[in-house]
Amino acid sequence: MSKKDEMKKEEQIDFISSPSLKNAIKKTKRKQTVKYILIALLTTTILLVILFNGSQYILNKRIEENGENSLYNRIHGANISFGSKSYNHDLFSVTAETKYYKTIGERTILWDKKMEKIPLFGKVHSIEKESVMTEVISHNKEAQRYIRYNDFNNERKIDFYYPGLSYDYLPNELDTAIDLDKNTLIEVALSFRKPMTLTELSRQLGQKNVNWLWVDTTTKSQMKQMEVELNGDDLKTKHGEQALGFDSSSEQIQYSEEDGQYFINTLEQLIKEGNHKTVVTKALKGIKENTKQTEGKILINGAVVTGTAEELKRFQNLSFIRASVLGATIDKN
Repeated sequence: MSKKDEMKKEEQIDFISSPSLKNAIKKTKRKQTVKYILIALLTTTILLVILFNGSQYILNKRIEENGENSLYNRIHGANISFGSKSYNHDLFSVTAETKYYKTIGERTILWDKKMEKIPLFGKVHSIEKESVMTEVISHNKEAQRYIRYNDFNNERKIDFYYPGLSYDYLPNELDTAIDLDKNTLIEVALSFRKPMTLTELSRQLGQKNVNWLWVDTTTKSQMKQMEVELNGDDLKTKHGEQALGFDSSSEQIQYSEEDGQYFINTLEQLIKEGNHKTVVTKALKGIKENTKQTEGKILINGAVVTGTAEELKRFQNLSFIRASVLGATIDKN
């Protein structure tokens, strides 16, 4: 190698190892690193936004699918109304809290609530440790029957007695109700000796202090099956929270046969929507059978009445009342 070539080689080596080149390389690497970090952060942010929005969209759809059906709530549960529902959102699930209320006299009380977890995928399930949709059952010697208590507020739950079924003992707790303190608001479930049309009921029971009406949806074959297969009065009662009927507490609008048609229309609408199909289908079958002799007018098996002891006195000794069960009681003020 000539001396000239050696000098050129040394110059190249000096250029590569020069501080200016090293600084330039470091600067370029830093720019690339920052660029890669920004790209990674941007990509991650976009993915997180897509993931969050996507999961919330799916969860909102699941909330709609599993939400309380307002139509069904209007006809299900004696003197129980759906009040409010709140949601606590996580990334992959929603915790839903539903509240139910009862109206007794002029007051409304929180009656029950349930907690459910709605996951992004999979079945909706109750959160058992938070759930209060439970009851305590106790045999009361004085009442001569099993009394069910709401485990949430320790108030009595109501039961209805079917017309036509035989019972060892029929309670008359309306007498107990009218002996309570004058500042107490009382709920009583009345069961009738025979089903009545709304026109008959309006004439005999009246409108005042009548909160809710229990509709006869049971077929003759179902009645016969209960009579033969169920042993014990407590097994042959209809729990208030399972009964079908409608609110009748409006002071402005008195209940009439139009309410009966609205009840049937509600059941038919629920069938179309596919909500609670088994229960609703059986109810419509029972109504169709039971209204053959009434020109399509629904029949009422019982009612929930509320008010003070003085207000409930007018229901005492009515001959068409077969049984009466004391429900929730609260202070008037």
